[in-house]
Amino acid sequence: MPNSRQPFWKLIVLSTLFVSALGAAYVGFQSAGGSHPNDSALRGKNGKNSGAKRSTGDLHAPKGDGTIDEDKDDSLEPDSETELYKRLKKFFSEKDESALQGLRPIGISQIEGEGGKGLNRQVKANGKWYPVFDLGKVGGSFDDAAANPGMVDLTRVPLSITSANPPRGKVNQAYSFRFEAIGGLPPYHWSMQPTEGTAGFSLDQASGLLSGVSNTPVTATLNIFVADSSNGHASTSFSLVIAPETPLAITTTMLPVATVGEPYHAVLTAEGGVTPYEWTISTSNGTWMCDAMTGEITGNPTQAEETSLTVTLTDNQRTTVQKILSLNASNGIDIVTETQLPPAAPNNRYTQSFEASGGSAPYTWKIVDGSLPDGWTFSAEGLLTGVASTQEALYDFTVEVTDNDGQTFRKSMHLAVIEALVAIPSRERAGLAWQPESLSRSVGAALQGISIQRNGPNGKVEVYRGLNSTNMVDRNLTTGASYEYTLTAHTVDGRAVPFGATRIKILPMSLQRGVQGTRGDPFVDRVRAFKPLSVSAYGTAGLPFNVTGPPDGRSTYNPASAQTEVVSLNAKLGGGLGGTITLEFTDNIVELGDGLDFTIFENVFFDQGRPQKRFMEPAVVEVALFDGQWYRFPINVNPPVNGEPVLTNPSYYAQGFAGVNGTTGDKVDDPNRSGGDSFDANALGISNLTWIRFIRIQSTGHKALRDLNGTLVYHTDLLGALSGVGSSGFDLDAVCAVNY
Repeated sequence: MPNSRQPFWKLIVLSTLFVSALGAAYVGFQSAGGSHPNDSALRGKNGKNSGAKRSTGDLHAPKGDGTIDEDKDDSLEPDSETELYKRLKKFFSEKDESALQGLRPIGISQIEGEGGKGLNRQVKANGKWYPVFDLGKVGGSFDDAAANPGMVDLTRVPLSITSANPPRGKVNQAYSFRFEAIGGLPPYHWSMQPTEGTAGFSLDQASGLLSGVSNTPVTATLNIFVADSSNGHASTSFSLVIAPETPLAITTTMLPVATVGEPYHAVLTAEGGVTPYEWTISTSNGTWMCDAMTGEITGNPTQAEETSLTVTLTDNQRTTVQKILSLNASNGIDIVTETQLPPAAPNNRYTQSFEASGGSAPYTWKIVDGSLPDGWTFSAEGLLTGVASTQEALYDFTVEVTDNDGQTFRKSMHLAVIEALVAIPSRERAGLAWQPESLSRSVGAALQGISIQRNGPNGKVEVYRGLNSTNMVDRNLTTGASYEYTLTAHTVDGRAVPFGATRIKILPMSLQRGVQGTRGDPFVDRVRAFKPLSVSAYGTAGLPFNVTGPPDGRSTYNPASAQTEVVSLNAKLGGGLGGTITLEFTDNIVELGDGLDFTIFENVFFDQGRPQKRFMEPAVVEVALFDGQWYRFPINVNPPVNGEPVLTNPSYYAQGFAGVNGTTGDKVDDPNRSGGDSFDANALGISNLTWIRFIRIQSTGHKALRDLNGTLVYHTDLLGALSGVGSSGFDLDAVCAVNY
């Protein structure tokens, strides 16, 4: 969204859009008090038969190319009493909310949900939300709509392919995938343009079912076309990937040690996937380079240190795998303390002694980069001490050791301030989480298992015993009751070490903003981190109140807009990815159950009340149970076979984006009524994650991010949306859990 130096465009636009809608007159099912429809005609948009009067069923037939002809405007006399006109008159004059029920946008035959009231009603189809009513002829004014009901149309949804990219198949296995479309005038006719690699596949013209089999790996462009019964057309360029039987994997497990002052060479190895491979490495140290084609790592280290390399391997099918490897440049001395330090418990004293090997004692220690928690000390003898804060956090710093001969060695260290046992209360349940590897390091022995005991109103009971899990949801708890959980680490040498305990209270929940210690809510509770592109990001002063609690967007044509209601992440043309915000749930969890798990609300709006002029600013979404262990939702865009994408069409942002659908103002924890962008964690493919407490949102920017097929993601440049400051980029309104 635009530069803050400009007048605040959204208020200007919305004032035009809504006029008196900011009052209560037309939010919901309200009608204009005392207003009555005048004698204006019920106006439709003309298709092929210019000038012909039509019934409601074909009132909005598309042009031959499936687009909307804004210049055609055949008027119907009010005495024709069409069904839509009669319903609108009844709605406005009698305040009869049932008069508009059952109406749908033209081009939608089946819906998955509906929300909002009156002229603000939307329906959900193929995962996207569409306003039922087009207020474009009245400039989005509810007063003008009441005075001129004949100028209110049903929304006509443009013909679009709504499917995300087909999933990957495997060689020698039968493959099938059904494409879906929306809008235009069904029935549809499907076709596929033959390209290299698609010879073994066919597309059913009536159903859109793609089927076939291949005995060799395939990476092919899949150009899919659909036509409706009025000769409208739409297309999307997909990727068809048939993967080999052996999955792509990096087989290098350890890198040879480098010697300070000598040239270094090591070759990374891999298996599976489809060659040729492309290698990249990422590190904070500029010493090391990697040949993209051969995977050879080279360098000439001048300093003894251990460096963490993130190795990324991409094959010819754009399959990507990663592995973190350590590269040690030595001059005879080494730090043997592991990079990942044992975690510190909030509000507890912490002590960690660092150890070195080689060289000649005594050793002298110091920190040369990064920072410790406030008030902590690191002695010359290598002793780290301090009292952890009450807030969980991550700290990265670099330690240097010097031996008696002046030889040095450096190593990056990571310290987490985290509860040994995390317990978050929610609605008649609690989310529990722990990290076995950290526990094992802390107790100084391998673990045989972990047990968790709950002590509550019904006495003590063991709720978990095992070793392979890191999280669980404890259900059927009593609202108002307090529970204490105790974690015990069972070591292979037979010890039972009580390691963590925490107490929670199960609060009553409501859809209003919660009150700490009294009432919970399903919304995010804390801003963990906020990193916009500009310090002038719109709404910064309103944090955290403007993104916690329920969404401020009240209805389809009345989205959130003030700095007390949204915060902008910024996006910049040519500036890479946009800003980020990291959010935390503290009085509820997001349980990853069947179906949709949470909804993100952004202030999507419809310019001058025209549903075909949808203003969207996309963002990508990640979730985590532990800070630093993030999972990103896969994304796909649907570009046309030829030409530029239409960025006002929500079908372009086919999968995985926030900022595509406006709120309906309806029940916010019901994704089939609320509007917004809802997410199902099943798309992440993670089998061992039962709940999350962190969500991170990042504005995409323009052509700075690629989807799963390597296709660049576009971002609108209208209204200063790529200025990089002010209200540019994704504007967060709220986040609400569905399963909590």
